[in-house]
Amino acid sequence: MTEPRLQAVGFSEPGGMAASFQHVRVGTLPVEEVVARLKEKIIAADLWVLHEIDPQMLLHRGGYDIGPVRQILFFHPRLMSRLLAADSAALLEAPLKFAVIGFPEGRTELRWLDPARAFARYGSPALTALGEELAGNFEAIVGGLGF
Repeated sequence: MTEPRLQAVGFSEPGGMAASFQHVRVGTLPVEEVVARLKEKIIAADLWVLHEIDPQMLLHRGGYDIGPVRQILFFHPRLMSRLLAADSAALLEAPLKFAVIGFPEGRTELRWLDPARAFARYGSPALTALGEELAGNFEAIVGGLGF
């Protein structure tokens, strides 16, 4: 019995508005190498890697074929306690996430949402400060990747 043919789905280029609320770094390391380095740096920053999502595998199970892509979710209980004390509605902002996308021509993109911008929307000084701290954490993690 033959396996059903998978529907190929290519990655589009980002829309123009993404730059207003996302950060991106572009390199040529393979997705798997970027993911391994990210996990090391997240742990070194005293944060917890909560989960790795493999959309490539999930879409394959659903009948689609895409290139390599991973999502790394991370946070820490000390951050969650601060978030909940400041504004429980901000629970939707956690955990934080990196997306790693491998394009066919060998380019790899590392993307993340800007937590300073996201947390500031709530109008809470405590959340604004937390968002700025988290933005610094992202920069420290990415800066140490060699990407």
